[in-house]
Amino acid sequence: MDPAIELNPECALAYYYRGVAYDEKGEYDQAIADYTEAIRINPEDGDFYYNRGLAYGDKGEGDQAIADYTEAIRINPDLAYARQQPGHCLRQEG
Repeated sequence: MDPAIELNPECALAYYYRGVAYDEKGEYDQAIADYTEAIRINPEDGDFYYNRGLAYGDKGEGDQAIADYTEAIRINPDLAYARQQPGHCLRQEG
């Protein structure tokens, strides 16, 4: 187990950053699991949904990605980078 998570299993940022590391390695299922845990702990952080959406998109699950981008925007309407992502998903799907 990750030492930061072992010390504080309710630290959403520990799961988030581990998710980022998994995402960068192309381990999307593990990234999604960690982003989901971060969301469970703190469901009002739009960045958690945005990053999970990126992982879903990289995995080819456009509908899930768009749902997460939509939630990220609902939480924080100023997340400009989340606003452009649904278009990328739709373009990839044709």
